[in-house]
Amino acid sequence: MPTPFALTILGAGPAGPNVGGACSGYLVREDDTAVLVDCGSGIAGRIAEHLPPSQLHGVVISHLHPDHYFDLVPLYYILKFGYGPPRPAALGPRLPLHVPPGGRAFLDRFGQLIADRSAMLEDVFEVCEYPSAPAGAVRIGSLQLSFHRVQHYVLSHAMRIRAASGRTLVFSSDVGPCEALVQAAQAADLLLCESGLLDPAKDEADPARRGHMSAAEAGAAARQAGAKRLLLTHYRGGEPHDSHHRETASRTFGAPVELAREGHTYPID
Repeated sequence: MPTPFALTILGAGPAGPNVGGACSGYLVREDDTAVLVDCGSGIAGRIAEHLPPSQLHGVVISHLHPDHYFDLVPLYYILKFGYGPPRPAALGPRLPLHVPPGGRAFLDRFGQLIADRSAMLEDVFEVCEYPSAPAGAVRIGSLQLSFHRVQHYVLSHAMRIRAASGRTLVFSSDVGPCEALVQAAQAADLLLCESGLLDPAKDEADPARRGHMSAAEAGAAARQAGAKRLLLTHYRGGEPHDSHHRETASRTFGAPVELAREGHTYPID
């Protein structure tokens, strides 16, 4: 039976994961297409709870901070040593890995540091650098992805994912308050937005150097973008934090807001 367009949360924690949790990682599926968005610490072992990792159609990394890509190494070993069913021939011998501009050279240096072999990851991954919008989009199975540069401490891209049905999921990546996010999230059916800050004063004082959002700022961005639903991620969890995130985001969004829960699946309809 075809899988409806849906988002599964593998990890929703900030750089220092929540107790018992993992860093950023999201499984996006439609029909037989399965794409892993970000692969932070603790993600690789959770993929098989939902499908064999060998059946992934692609992996996409929003930016090259460790809490968004470190588990590419465990995923590499899972795939290289065949933990699970073999990769279907129709998907090709290597798993496409889409990284930001400059990401191939970055991963070459990474491989050199951890294994004294710059092309280590290319044993199992086909490394591709994606274009920033409006230069073009990437198609992975039935899904079309466009990448929108947003404000962060390093090069970071929000992702706009369009299903064959026309429904859209937008993932903010890590981002400070900026017009680029509002533009990327226009009329999204679901905006998955980071809420890394309990207090915006903990970020850079200069607004142009901000790199994260508070829940209230995420709600405001979603409202400006006309997003239909808002799901907060990359947040410090547990009470009283959970209530704070929901309540402050709901006030600025003008509608109920959900917190991304690890292991949960959210249909996008």
